[in-house]
Amino acid sequence: MLILGRGGLGSAVAQTLRENGAELALLYPPFEASRRKKVLESFYGSATPNGVSTYECDITSESSVKQAFDEIIPCEAFPSILVNAAGYVSVQPQEKTSADEALRNILPNLLGPFITSNAFFHLYQSRASQRGGKAPPGRIVSIASQAAHVALDGHGAYCASKAGLIGLTRCMASEWGGKGITSNSVSPTVTWTALAAKAWADDAKRERHLAQIPTGRFSEPGEVAQAIEFLCRDASRMINGADIRIDGGFTISR
Repeated sequence: MLILGRGGLGSAVAQTLRENGAELALLYPPFEASRRKKVLESFYGSATPNGVSTYECDITSESSVKQAFDEIIPCEAFPSILVNAAGYVSVQPQEKTSADEALRNILPNLLGPFITSNAFFHLYQSRASQRGGKAPPGRIVSIASQAAHVALDGHGAYCASKAGLIGLTRCMASEWGGKGITSNSVSPTVTWTALAAKAWADDAKRERHLAQIPTGRFSEPGEVAQAIEFLCRDASRMINGADIRIDGGFTISR
């Protein structure tokens, strides 16, 4: 079960899990409805790929999430994985950031995962109960950011929202680890998607940031997706409450 995020990262994660046998329920925001078929055809070669279902959902609305999960409930596949991949970022000086603009970061980056994770927990527990407690291990993986670990100029609201997401992940890990669900996060540096290419089109700006990454490059969507896929495997069952930094060492030198 995944959130279909803008910019390709969410789709890359979904594609990786599908290639490894997962059946997918993709949640996409209402404003992405016109792109749904194009994205599916781009990644799966069909607007109606086998093993992939899509649901329109505003993850910042508890009622919208409930409606989407109610539609997912009849699915035969056991809902054992949730990947929180949606996100939003805006860049401006802290003193020029309005409360409304801060909320545009906080709502999808922090409140959304809070709502979807709670909904997933209840769905998982309900299905597990129906199976007499015999259920596949539950996995929640949320995409945080290098911005959760260091102060980035002009990213005050974004840094706060992603740091909060890691705090939320740790609390879920503590409370739900004994109930069959592990919770972890990944923190990528700039991930080179089509959206990132536009945001970092300025050569001088891009080179300044790359100079601060010991490996000298940005991350690729597939690298982030592979880390998330590992956290969903049975082999990761003792990893709980962790954050994997996929940042080439950017945060160790800050």
